[in-house]
Amino acid sequence: MIHQDHHDHPTTKVLEPRLLHDSQAPPLPHLHSPSHFQSSTGNGGTHSNRSGHPYPLQSERQRYHHHYSQLDDQRATIMDSDQYTNPKHFNAYTGATVPPARDKHRSAAPPNSANNNPNNNSQPSTNGNAHHAQLTQKISQYTRGSDRRQVLRSLMDPQQLPRMHTLKSVWVEDIAAAEREAARERAALNGVKFLQVKSYLATGSDERPDVRNPVDSYFLQTLREICGHMCDMDGVDADPMALYGGLLLRLSRSVSERDALEIVTQWACGKGELVALPLKRRHHDPSSKLAVPIDVELYVESGNVHAKVTMSHVLGLYRRTDLESHGLKRELSPWNALILANQNPSMQASSSKKLSKIQYETLASPKFLNIKPWIFIDADVVERINFGTGSSVRMLHVSVPEDKNSGYVKKW
Repeated sequence: MIHQDHHDHPTTKVLEPRLLHDSQAPPLPHLHSPSHFQSSTGNGGTHSNRSGHPYPLQSERQRYHHHYSQLDDQRATIMDSDQYTNPKHFNAYTGATVPPARDKHRSAAPPNSANNNPNNNSQPSTNGNAHHAQLTQKISQYTRGSDRRQVLRSLMDPQQLPRMHTLKSVWVEDIAAAEREAARERAALNGVKFLQVKSYLATGSDERPDVRNPVDSYFLQTLREICGHMCDMDGVDADPMALYGGLLLRLSRSVSERDALEIVTQWACGKGELVALPLKRRHHDPSSKLAVPIDVELYVESGNVHAKVTMSHVLGLYRRTDLESHGLKRELSPWNALILANQNPSMQASSSKKLSKIQYETLASPKFLNIKPWIFIDADVVERINFGTGSSVRMLHVSVPEDKNSGYVKKW
C-alpha cells in the first residue's frame, strides 16, 4: 500500500511486483492527490482523471506494476553496489539517506568486480558500445556544425555519457616522488583543511625546489600522526608506515588526472573534432592557480582502517580547429587518426599513450595561452580502501556542470 500526504510525494513501504488476476488485484493507489483521481459513478470498470476522461482500470494496473518493477530494479542495483557497510560513508555512491540492508546469506562480489557497478563503462559492453558509437556520431556532427547547445545536451544525457566509470587501481613507481607531489597539494583531512602550500614563486625565482630532498607539509605531518594513532587503537593490527605509504599512492594528482583524462578522451572527443585537456593548474605551471584540495577521510571500523580519497579535476573540451588557429596544427596532426584507433580495443593501449603525450605537449606549449575551453567537464576520482582486507574500489564520476557552461562564468 502507498501512504500518501496531500503535499508530499507517495512513499512505498513494500516493493513486491507480481502479476495478479483481476479478482486478486489490490485497490489501486492514487499516485497523486486524491482530487486528481475520482471514481466515476456507474462506471465500475473505469476511473476518470481530473479532466473527466475515463481510462481503463487494466491500463492503470499495468502502470502500477510497471512503476513498482522500476523501483525494485533500482533498489536491486543499489544493493549490488554496496561495497562498504559504514552508513556514514555509504551515501557517496548511492545518494541514499539510509543504506539498504544486505541479505546475510547473499555473498558480495569483490570490490573491484565490474559486476558490482552497472555504470561501469570504462570498457564499454555491447550495449555501451552502441551508446558510445551514438554519442561519438552526435558529437562529431554537432561540433562540425558549431552547435554547442546540442553537444552539451548529448553530454548531459546519462544514457549516452555514463556518469560513473570503473578505474584500475593506482600504481606509482616512485613513492618518494609521490610524497613530494602530495606535499605541494592543498587538502582536507577528516574535515580539517590544510590550505597553506609552499610557493615556487615566493623567493621571486622560477626555480623549483631540489627534487632530491624530501618536501614536507603540515598536511603530511598530520597524516603520519593520524596513521600512527589509528594503528595504536585497540583491535587494530596495522603498520603505520605501510598505511601512510598506501595513502601516498592515492595522493598523486598527476596519475589521477591522466586516468580521468583517458576516459573523457575516449567518450567525449567525437571523431577527433574535440580535444580534451586539463585546465592549467599549479602542478602544470607554477604561475597558475591551485587545484581543488584533495579530500581524505580516515576511520576505523571492525578493527580495519578505511579510507576514502577524493580528487577533483576540471577538464576542458577544445575544438581542434580553435587550437590549430593558435598555431598548434603540427602538434595535433595525428589527433584524428589516434582517436579513431582508440575506439578499437586491440589498439587502445598504444593509442592512449600517444594521445596523452599529445595532450600534455599541447598544454605545455607556449602557443597554448589564454584559450578558453568550448565545454567544461568535472571529473572526480574517488577511491575507497579497506587496508585490513586489502580491497579497494576506484571510480571516476563525470559531470557537465551547468554553471561553468552557462556562458556567464568569466573566471575559470
